[in-house]
Amino acid sequence: MLGKLFGSVFGFMVGGPVGAFLGAAAGHSFDRNAYKRSEATGTRYSARANDIFINVAFQTMGYLAKLDGRVSEQEVAVTRAIMNHLRLNAEQRQAAIAYFTQGKQPDFVVGAAIDRLQQSHEHYQIPLTQFLELQLNIAYADGRLHPKVYAQLLYVARRLGIGRLQFEALHTLFRARIHPQDGFYDSDSNQEQANASQPVRAINSLDQAYKTLGLHRNANIDNIKLAYRRLIRQHHPDKLEANGISSVDLEKANDKTMAITAAYELIKISKGF
Repeated sequence: MLGKLFGSVFGFMVGGPVGAFLGAAAGHSFDRNAYKRSEATGTRYSARANDIFINVAFQTMGYLAKLDGRVSEQEVAVTRAIMNHLRLNAEQRQAAIAYFTQGKQPDFVVGAAIDRLQQSHEHYQIPLTQFLELQLNIAYADGRLHPKVYAQLLYVARRLGIGRLQFEALHTLFRARIHPQDGFYDSDSNQEQANASQPVRAINSLDQAYKTLGLHRNANIDNIKLAYRRLIRQHHPDKLEANGISSVDLEKANDKTMAITAAYELIKISKGF
């Protein structure tokens, strides 16, 4: 049930009823994968693993909230809304607040916290999507994504073993619910904005997702998978780099691949495969 719980948080925070559907679908996918993993290892997802997940999730939320210098009222409100939606009791809320506060401290080391999360899930599949969705809610609490926060989100994802393309696919789905327009950073510094690695254009609808993959809405699952694999092979930066393309074209290929992946993930969620 952990997957459905956190998937619902994602939808609740960013997309209303439609977002809740997408979040629950993503959470259900995690539940199914985690169950398969536990069957293979002969273990069950433990209360201790769940507690450490909550611990590290709220610590990391506090860490990200503090990165731009101060924790805003909006970030506090988002954190409280998450606790409310999780229906934490008084004791659990106090623990979550304490974890969040720990993450704000100057001596907090986010890499060590992620390592502890991984160690606690040695026999389980970490709910990676749900973990990152919680962090994205905090990252966008103020209505903009600070370059320092974006850099640390990439670091956390990489520490969890999530590749850049995978993270940007999730990020794009998230942005599509809250920020359909282009141009994501609302930085006070033009230089910071220029130096930041900008995310790709959002996939804002299923129609756009199907168009990105060159498919009709009635395409079956096999055709969807085939189209995705064909386009990834065609546009993947690693393959094109080996052919000696320019850095500008390589960046375009990277953006194209991220958009293809985001479109595919959105269609997967809508069709439940």
